[in-house]
Amino acid sequence: MIKNYIKIAWRNIWRNKLHASINVFGLAIAFAISSILFVTAYFQLSFDSFHKESGSLFKVSKFAMTEDGGRFSGQLPLPFLAAVKSDILQVQQATRVVYGRDEPLAIQDKKLNRIVTRVDPDFFQMFNFGVIQGDIDSALSGIENIALTKSTAIDLFGTEDVIGKELSLGKKGEEKGLIVSAVLADCPRNSSIQFQALARVETLPSFQENQNNWSAGSANVFLKVPESPIALNTSLENFVDKYYQEELAELNLSKSSLPADIKPINLNLTNIENIHFSGERSTPLFLIYALIGLGAFILLIACFNFISLNLASSFTRAREIGVRKSLGAFKGQVFFQFWSEALILYFIGFVLGIFLTYQLLPIFNARTDANVGVNNLFQPQFLGIMSLIFLAVTLIAGGYPALKISGSNIIEVLKGKISGGKPSRVRNTLLVSQFAISAFLITLSFIGSKQLNFIQTKPIGFNKEQVLSIPIGSDQDGQVILERLKNSLVSNPEVLSISGTGINLGRGLDRVTMRNTVGWDYLDKHINMDWILTETDFLKTMDIPLVAGRDFISNSISDKETGLIVSESFVKAMGESEPVGKFIGENSEGKPYQILGVVSDFHFYSPSEETLPIAMHLSDVEPVQYLFLKLKSKNLVASVQKIENTWNGLTDNAEFKASFVNENLAAWYEGERLMTDLFGTASGIAIFLSCLGLFALSLLTIELRTKEVGIRKVMGASVSSIVKIISFSFIKLVLIALAVALPLAWFASNAWLENYEYRISQSPLPFIAVALLVTLIALGTVSFHTIKAALMNPVKSLKSE
Repeated sequence: MIKNYIKIAWRNIWRNKLHASINVFGLAIAFAISSILFVTAYFQLSFDSFHKESGSLFKVSKFAMTEDGGRFSGQLPLPFLAAVKSDILQVQQATRVVYGRDEPLAIQDKKLNRIVTRVDPDFFQMFNFGVIQGDIDSALSGIENIALTKSTAIDLFGTEDVIGKELSLGKKGEEKGLIVSAVLADCPRNSSIQFQALARVETLPSFQENQNNWSAGSANVFLKVPESPIALNTSLENFVDKYYQEELAELNLSKSSLPADIKPINLNLTNIENIHFSGERSTPLFLIYALIGLGAFILLIACFNFISLNLASSFTRAREIGVRKSLGAFKGQVFFQFWSEALILYFIGFVLGIFLTYQLLPIFNARTDANVGVNNLFQPQFLGIMSLIFLAVTLIAGGYPALKISGSNIIEVLKGKISGGKPSRVRNTLLVSQFAISAFLITLSFIGSKQLNFIQTKPIGFNKEQVLSIPIGSDQDGQVILERLKNSLVSNPEVLSISGTGINLGRGLDRVTMRNTVGWDYLDKHINMDWILTETDFLKTMDIPLVAGRDFISNSISDKETGLIVSESFVKAMGESEPVGKFIGENSEGKPYQILGVVSDFHFYSPSEETLPIAMHLSDVEPVQYLFLKLKSKNLVASVQKIENTWNGLTDNAEFKASFVNENLAAWYEGERLMTDLFGTASGIAIFLSCLGLFALSLLTIELRTKEVGIRKVMGASVSSIVKIISFSFIKLVLIALAVALPLAWFASNAWLENYEYRISQSPLPFIAVALLVTLIALGTVSFHTIKAALMNPVKSLKSE
């Protein structure tokens, strides 16, 4: 029986090739796109879930209340670890994790730069990173131990059999001799903690200086606790009162001035599986849910197509159904016959969709920087999820039409009729839903593009063109390299000026982004600011205008110790009309800073992030991490090559990772660009699938109304009136869809735009444009068949009568 079902189903599919091709093609596209979106969401949601005791692992962060809101920090002082282990008994294990930059690892005459992360001995007891060689329990038992990933071991030694071998860590003159104690599997892509080598926290260059310093936040602290973090609230409050007394006083807030349930300083615990979605530069969780929603929408549209086409095609197969029933076929048998056809079509579409996913995923990764491995497609959990989706879609989208068809009245179907009342209402509802989803996505994509263009073209306060950014690297002395480069390029007419900073503008080839904020009190006001280390000539290099005072003076001791250049918003926060010469804050020696100059406001960080006042300073202690060179050249490639040659002669084999600032700033808009691309692609596919279904549905409808068209022509109806009558029955449904979708898109886009300090103002024009676009696309899709039917010779359409 099952064999006959499949054989007859295949014959029917083969007989209706166009109908079947439209269904399979639409399903394949829908499965492919939704699979890409689902596997991306699956990958993001799987972050840090591979740790066996992830439910007991928490990251500690600090939130301090201030008069203008609050300050959040995930970086805690180095002495925090010992204090929390001794004072809070519920803490079973704890480790500090100090994320590293590229640092030099050397053996004899070979040196490589790799990311070295510092941790404590408990690290391997808390986290489950694969160990290839070495004893996991004693891997970092000694300060002199270091653990390498497999790829790092092979790159450095040429083999992974490196236990007991020696290497040096650190820049020239500050090297530390270490012994390899373990070889680890390379970090999983879905790990928030990334490293290429692990060393003890005690090997940090600043460890001796900061090991007892409670004012310097430099480490991420992870705790393993056996119970709910809520049970630790009282212990954490007592911990704050004991160890943060000075900061509590500096906040200038008393507990009595706050509600009883709000404390000036709170220590919060974030489960490790949520770390990927928390923090200022994390992946927004709403974006992951948006991916799932987009995938579901596209699948729904494909399902709606299938249901609509099968319900419509049932009219053309009415006599077949009647004959089957008159010969004794039960309702269940008719159901399984039609459902088996759906199952075959869905299976073919599903297989083609998975194949397309395999081919398209690398392109998607390159376009969105999603970093989703193809191997995620074959993870048992993901395959299980997709199999359940396939079964659910097949049962619902294939089963509903089969159920409706099998329940038809035998007398009516023998006359070639199937009641069109309720199925027609279902088809109309599905068509409205399809175009409503499409119009909704197109509108959001359009608004997203406008917002992206708005923040990209918004003045940022400096000239980003022809400015070269060079990461110095942790094994080089930034101050020394800066002076050497200035001296070497002083006679080069293509280099207008050179300066340096501690933080890059945007994200360069080293892929590092940082932000350093501090808060100071001035009179009765508290000012939170971006605290930026610069060198002399930074304003000249970036073309930032002074509005008052002066720039830093080269070789001025007082400028280097206590000089400040601030932004206009900083002055506004102070409430001073004449800020130059005023004193504010203190340096590490207790000397107050003096404001030397005021510059126009500019964006050191993305306009989509919170904008803070800016304070720029010089320093002999803080390292210069990035160099900026203002160029004036008609051949930038040749100019950069000359600078690279000079760089290679001045540095100790440091890698030249130069990039232009205007390229770096593109990282500012990655989130908006990703959202716009996703919604743009999804809306394009949604409208394509909707029109594909409308194309096939209009073909079936016109086939059923062929004699009606012939009679109208015989009675004198014009081609235009026939086209208008048939088209309007579809277009009115599209207009209903627009009436549903556009108000929803208005509210959704307004809610999204509220997240931006700088945003476009809503206008009805984009919504009108989307309405016209969708209507014209639908009209064009339907018109092909309606015009063809209207032009047909009525003799041919009525000859059977």
